[in-house]
Order: sequence, then structure tokens, then C-alpha cells
Amino acid sequence: MRLYNYLENVEVLQTNVRRFDMEIRGVTSRSDEVQCGYVFVCIRGMHRDGHDLASAAKEKGASLLVIEQLTLGIVNTGLPYIRVENTRSALALMCAAAYGNPERQLKMLGVTGTNGKTSTCQLLSAVYAKSGENVKTVGTLDGGLTTPDPEDFFPMLKKAFDTGMTTVIMEASSHALFLDKLYGVKFRCGLFTNLTEEHLDFHKNMNEYAAAKAKLFKNCEIGLFNLDDSYCGKVKEMSTGRSLTYSVTDKNADFCVENFISHGTKGFEYDLLTPTFPLMIKSHLCGRFNVYNTLAVASLAFADGVDHGAIEAGIRSVENVRGRLERLDFKDVPFEVYIDYAHTPDALQKVLECIRAFKSKKQKITLVFGCGGDRDRSKRRLMGQTASRLADFVIVTSDNCRTEKREDIICEILKGIDKERPYKVIEDRRCAIECAIANAKENDIILLAGKGHEDYEIGPFGKSYFNEKEIAANAVDKRVRKK
Repeated sequence: MRLYNYLENVEVLQTNVRRFDMEIRGVTSRSDEVQCGYVFVCIRGMHRDGHDLASAAKEKGASLLVIEQLTLGIVNTGLPYIRVENTRSALALMCAAAYGNPERQLKMLGVTGTNGKTSTCQLLSAVYAKSGENVKTVGTLDGGLTTPDPEDFFPMLKKAFDTGMTTVIMEASSHALFLDKLYGVKFRCGLFTNLTEEHLDFHKNMNEYAAAKAKLFKNCEIGLFNLDDSYCGKVKEMSTGRSLTYSVTDKNADFCVENFISHGTKGFEYDLLTPTFPLMIKSHLCGRFNVYNTLAVASLAFADGVDHGAIEAGIRSVENVRGRLERLDFKDVPFEVYIDYAHTPDALQKVLECIRAFKSKKQKITLVFGCGGDRDRSKRRLMGQTASRLADFVIVTSDNCRTEKREDIICEILKGIDKERPYKVIEDRRCAIECAIANAKENDIILLAGKGHEDYEIGPFGKSYFNEKEIAANAVDKRVRKK
């Protein structure tokens, strides 16, 4: 492919390139992936500056550099260069071009917000599948980054298109939006779920966090916003397309709830009031947060013109979302075990409130949770407070400590724990789970919070296999055998 094909939408500020018809074999910002004939895009990262890796890229066979600043090191490579204002956005545009701009051939639906992205995407996937679309979902459950880097994202879209996919439903993280990983991608619809305290180790404050989320809506034909969220206005004001709102409580929203009926652990139903006619929504999911998720999904699909029968059938077909208040099916034990991905104060509060709403008066909640290392420290005390307030017994443990000492993380969680209420510290997460199950009493509810779908633990030396479902199952077997 010729260089000029890669540069179709890239604004060049300065260059010493003499031939724009030179053959280019690929584009990357990863110095270890450079091959002969590649373009190396110099990205200023959190820990390293790609401009300092230009010589290494040349040794691997790079034919061209894309830069933001013309440094002596760049000049000394002797390679042709193209200077742009933002190499991150240039990388996204060039990767898209490298794969024939597959995003233009697909209906792109983006979901952003602190909580609810994964569940919402799974529900949307079910709805669009019922409408006859071939759907590809991209997000947390795929096992990689919530939103992939451009080098991975565009070949993924190309493969999806080549294999007959028609619609892509994806989670758009604030990191990806802030770092322009999705630059230039046009979305048919964008959805804003909510904004609560998270990632403040990366974003300076909540306003910057909101501004990052809002970038999605600069490239959406239709933007749908949660009117009940306090950051709705700030995110919505950046929308350049048609803007619509949804609400559980405010009848002034474009889409709202009426005649709500809860069936406890068996789900709920309600009438969805739309600008034209109502839909009857029935869901097997439980909890107020899933009322919001189903409302958002039905509203977005309706705004996109999906048949109302497919909307109702799609939502009704989803019985659970992996790692989201997922009940583990154990026989011969008198208690219940749930796992959930909740790893923010708001998400932990919502899942505990959900359990408290459906549990009987006799049932007690044992919560096992920790906080991630090398991440926002401000949420640790808040999660401790939430745990003490809403759980009957708390086991504070580790959760992806990364390079931090797990005892230091636990120390910060304990600042929020009410010492007058029952709690215990067990640093090793496996031991914490085993302890909760070994000591569970009749009718107890055990919630393992933080990891959800993850089957790994991240320590100072990287990832290691850690499957909470297997650990819990083994602990149950051990308990049953002791009888």
C-alpha cells in the first residue's frame, strides 16, 4: 500500500518525504513490532517517549517516522519523517486506512460511562441479534483492554466485516477516548451511562474525566444520555449529533419508566415511554442498576429504529451477564455465592443495595473485596465505608496489587472500615474466599467483589491464573466433604 493511502485524512505540518508513492508494509507505535518497510509512529507515553525509540525502530527496518517534534535524535536516524500535531490521532487514522477503513462499512455503537458498560453492551448485542444483525461486541469480557489500541482495533474490525458482521457494539473507555484511540471513527449511536469517582489516578479531576467521556459524542449521529446522572449536562453539551435522554425518575426525559414492578431475584418489568408509543420491558436481571441498563438499551435501539419486538425479545433473552452479580450454582450448601466486577465505590454500593433489596431478614451478607494496586487510591477508603455500611461481615483482602504491597493497600481500605462492625483482614485472596465459604452459616449470602469475569491475579511479576469460580467450588467441596 502506498504512503499517500495512509495519509488520506492526516494533516501533515512538516515533512522531508520526497516520494509519497513509496510502498509501506505496516504502521505501528510499538517499537518491538516494527518490521522492514513499516511506519513508526512516535507516541509520548506515560513512561516512555516514542521519539527516543526512533533509532531502535530504524534498526528494525522502519522506512518512515511520524513525529510531533523534530529532535536531534530524529534527524540523526536519517529516516524520512512526517510531523503532525498529534501522533496519537495520526496513528488511529493510519491504522484505519491500513485496513481499508472497516469502521465505515459497519454500524458502530459506542457505550461509555463508569459503570454498566459491559452489561449494556451484552444487552445491546442480544437486541440487535434479535433484529437480524450479525453482531460483534468489543469490551472488557474479551480479556484485553476495555477499548483496544488502534493496532489491534482496526484489524479486529476488518476481520469482523470480512466474516459477515454488520454491527459493532463496543465499550469506549475514558482512557481510550482521552488518548484518541478512536479518533476519526464515526458512530451511529453513542450511549452515556453514568459518571462516578474512578480513574482519578489518570484524570486530574472529575471534570477532566467527564470531558474525556464526552469526546465520544463528537462523532455520533445519535447521542443518548442518562438524565439522572449529575454529569449528564457536561457530557451532553459536547454532542454534535441528535441528543436524547433517558431517566428512571424524570418524566421530562425522551425515554422514561412507568408502571415498574419488581420480581426480586426473578427480575422486573416496566413500561418504557418513548416519544411515540410504549414498549413493555421484561427482564430476568435484578437490581436498580439493571433497570437503568435495560432502559438505556431499549431507548438507544428504539432511537436507532430497531423493531420494538426485537427490543423486547432481546432484553428478555438475557438471563445473566458473566461476572455481573452472577450466582454460582452450588448444590448441597445452605448459602448462596455471587461474584461481581464491582471495583468502584458506586458499583460496590449498587450491588450491595441490590442484594439487600432481595434478601430476607434472616440472610446475612458476607463481603470479600480488595482494591487494585497502582490505581486511584482515593477510592479505597470510600469502598471501606460502603462495605461496612451495607455488608454484615466484611473480609478485606487483596485484588490485583500489581507493584504495590497488598498490606499498604489494605491499610488504606481500613481507614474507611467501621471498627465497631464485624470485619476481618485476610491478605491472601484465595484464603479469604475459602474462609468465607468455610464459615458461612445457613441462608448467608457471600459476595466476592472486584474480579467478576477475570480469571487472573496481577502481582508484582505480572499475571497469574486465578479463577474465583474454581476456588469457590473447591472450597465448597472441601466443606461438604467435612460433613
